[in-house]
This record gives sequence, structure tokens and C-alpha cells, in this order.
Amino acid sequence: MNKPFVILFVDDEEINTLNFKMIFQDRYEIITARSGEEGLKHFRENKDIGLIISDQRMPGLSGTEMMSRIYEINPDPIRVLLTAYSQVNDVLDAINRGRIYQYILKPWDTRELTLVIERSRDLYLLKKENSSLTDELAEKNQHLEMMNQKLVIVNNALKRDVRRRKKLEASLQESEEKFRKFTLASQDMIILVDSEGRGIFTNPATRNLLGYSDADEIMRFPLTAALHPEDRWIIMDEVARLRRDSSPTPAKEVRMLKKSGSYLDVEMNFFFIDLEIGERILGSIVRDITERKIAERSLRLSEERLGDLSAMLITAQDDERRRIAMELHDEFGQSLAALKLQLRALENNLYNNKQGQIEKTIEGLQEVRQYVNVQIENVRHLSRELWPMVVDDLGVDAAFDNLFSSFLDYSEVDIDINMEPVGAYFSVEEQRHLYRLLQESLNNVVKHADAGSIQVCARLIENSLVLAVHDNGIGFDAEAVSTHTGKTRGMGLQAMAERVKILNGQMEINSSPGKGTSIVFTLATDRNQ
Repeated sequence: MNKPFVILFVDDEEINTLNFKMIFQDRYEIITARSGEEGLKHFRENKDIGLIISDQRMPGLSGTEMMSRIYEINPDPIRVLLTAYSQVNDVLDAINRGRIYQYILKPWDTRELTLVIERSRDLYLLKKENSSLTDELAEKNQHLEMMNQKLVIVNNALKRDVRRRKKLEASLQESEEKFRKFTLASQDMIILVDSEGRGIFTNPATRNLLGYSDADEIMRFPLTAALHPEDRWIIMDEVARLRRDSSPTPAKEVRMLKKSGSYLDVEMNFFFIDLEIGERILGSIVRDITERKIAERSLRLSEERLGDLSAMLITAQDDERRRIAMELHDEFGQSLAALKLQLRALENNLYNNKQGQIEKTIEGLQEVRQYVNVQIENVRHLSRELWPMVVDDLGVDAAFDNLFSSFLDYSEVDIDINMEPVGAYFSVEEQRHLYRLLQESLNNVVKHADAGSIQVCARLIENSLVLAVHDNGIGFDAEAVSTHTGKTRGMGLQAMAERVKILNGQMEINSSPGKGTSIVFTLATDRNQ
């Protein structure tokens, strides 16, 4: 009975070794290892291993390093590299050092991997058979007369060997074609230059990202000429370092000149390819990082705004405390002092106990009562500014009506109100934020817009509340304000933006100088989404 074909599978992730063993253990004898060192140990102990399949990136020995040492021990077993990374320098390094037969990307396709294993088995058996045939032919040459019949068998075997070799050559050509397709289909730029810095190859992604119609336009000038002048020294130092020490380093962030004259933010990796003729080719894999740079700038802007908002909140709290203290001292303190004096005067009148003084005292008491009513209303007004109690007591819809009434009392701006009831869709805490959004929007119109009329609208559209405030005031440059941080942006807009974030909604401001302002809040009413 023939021995099963022995496969050594090396991967530091246990799930991968278990999957491989479960799929192929019925057809082959599987030996697994969790590191390059363990794989070498198994290979030295088992002389029947015909195929090694290994992950590239593992703690300790990499797949390429392990394959290189295995090749030095015994070049006959077939070597296949399995990895999730497809960098060109990794491919070339694996081919040059590990003498691998096939380079397969993770996650593997079982059918493709099965074909690779079958071809590897055939190739290994063919190598073993060739070795056996070589020994057999040497013996048969010594006994040519007696071994004619066996020679015919050997010749037939050699014919089969030729057919197998042709199949293997076709397989190798197929692998080269896959590598070529990968290069052409890559979304990253791939650039190869000669020892003098002249371009000799670019893939379609290079032409597309830099805006050129054909490769000749790019390769007319050296690679350094395509870089921003401030970044050229970075690349020159990196290439010089790579010439001295071929170990990989982190990618370098630079700017590349596009045909349009603008610059593209990119990340560059470099590698060398040593040709048999003795020349070295410099290669670079270039990745467009424009979107990442935009995201980083947005993150920095958000962090700056958050820091500014925190500082402004502290300042606003101090200003509010100062305003309340002055209000209490100037308004209520003086009012209570005056009230005290007036009550003492009334008390003196009562001691006189004269009919005329009693009537005068009654009139004074009526004035005191009216004065107290005014102060009570002042306290209520201050209380409403500090905390919208009407939202807690009656809900945001009633609070909106009260806000509009107060607005009409102290403002001469015409207001057109078209509101649908919305309180049922929000919790009390969310209703407070919703109230403050409308309150701050109206205050901004009064303080800054110099408007003659305002339109306020609240509509339930599908699963969202759309709350909009439009005015016909002087407007402002909304795009410029959106990039401001700190006090240049204004506390009101900062606070409104933070409240909208708390409500998981969106705020859109449309304005331009002389054309009024529209601010639209879109908030989900389905709180489960």
C-alpha cells in the first residue's frame, strides 16, 4: 500500500491549522506547527515531508526565513507561501530566498489550494522519480545488454515525465500571469526605476492618480522630480539607507506632483530587485492617503473645537454667575431695600392712627403689592432663563408656545409659526435640549441678524423631526464660520452643535452675506434607530 503524501502546514493561528487539517487529512498525512522553529524541527525529524505550506508573518522565524533554511537542508520538498499580505517586495523576497513554488493570498480558496497541493504532489513525486531514475539509469548503463527490456520502461516513464514537466511549466506561467494581473489591478501606485533614477515601469493606478494619459509622460523625469521640494530629501535619505541596509522601514509620507500642478498626499515604501545581469532596480509602492489626511485634519479641528468649547463653557459659567450676582445685587437688592423703607413709612403712618393717614397707608400698601408683583415677575423671568421649568411641568410643545409669547413681548420682529406637536417623541431631557436649540436660534436672530421677519417650522417627516428657523437678516459666510474654532465661532453655535450631537441629529446652516440665514435641525423620532 502506498504511503500517503505528507504535508507540513505551519501557521501561528490555531484556527487556520485546524481548518487545513480538517479539510485535507482524509487525503494526505498532515503535520502542523505553530511557529517557524517548530516547523524546522518537524522537517528535520520527518524525511517523508513532500510539501511545506507556511504563513509568511509569524512570531520568530517568518515563512520566508523558514523556507530558506528548509531549502538548505533539502531542496526537494515543494514550498508554498500562504499570506494575507500582497506587497511586491514580500513576493520577490519569498521567491529569491525561500525558492517558493506558489504564492497564495489569504483567505485561501479551497478549490484553488487543492489544485496547488495536487500539482505540488505531482512535482515532488516527479523529483523523487527523477532522482530514482537517475540512479537506475546509472546501473542500467553498466548492464545494458541485460536491461534492454527495463530501458523501454524507463523511456516510457521519461515520456510521462516530459508531459508532467510541460504541465508544470504551464502552471508556472499561470502563476506569473496572476502576478502580472495583480500588479496591473492594484489600487496602489507601483513604480520601478533604474540605477540612474529613470522610470522603467508604472502601473495604471500611477497614471490615474497622477492624472497622466500614458506611462511615457511619467517616466520622462526622475522620481525625485515628482516629489514636493521639501520632501525630496526624505526619499533620498531613505533610498541611501536602503542601499546600506536592506531591512524594511515604515512607509514615508510625502507629496507627489500631479499633472494638474497640485500635490497628492501619499505613503511610499521602497525595495530593491537584484537582476541576474548585476543591475539593481529600485521599486516603490505608493498609496494615496488623501482621505486619511482629510480625516486627520477633521479630527484635529474637532479636538481644537472641543478644547475651545470647554474653555468657553467655563467662561460662560463665570459670566452667568456674575450676571446673576449683579442682577440680584442691582435689581432685587435695591428693590428690597426700597421696599423696606416704604414699609417702615407705612408703619409710622399706622402709629399716627389718623383717618387720613390710614387711607394713605392703604394706598401705599397697594403700591407695595404692585411692586412685589413686578419683582415676582422679574424672578420668574430670571428663572426661565436659567432653567426651562415649563418643559419639565408641561412639555416642550407648551414651552414652545410660552417662548413665542415671550419673544413677541420683547421683540419687534414679525414671526410666522407653523409647528406640529413633537413632545411625545422625546424624553424630558431631550425636550430640554430641543427647547434650548429653538431658544438659541431665536436669540441669535435678535442679537445678530437684524432681521424683519422670522419663519419657524416643525414637521414630522417619516421617522424624523425637521425643525427649521429662517430669517431675512444680514446673513454671514457659513462656510468660513464652519472652519472657525474658539471665540471666532461663537458660543451659541458651539453649544447648538453639541446639543445636536447629544440628540444624534444633524444641524445644517445655510447663509451668505445679505441673503438671510436658515438653520435646519434633523432629529430621529424613532429612538430605537
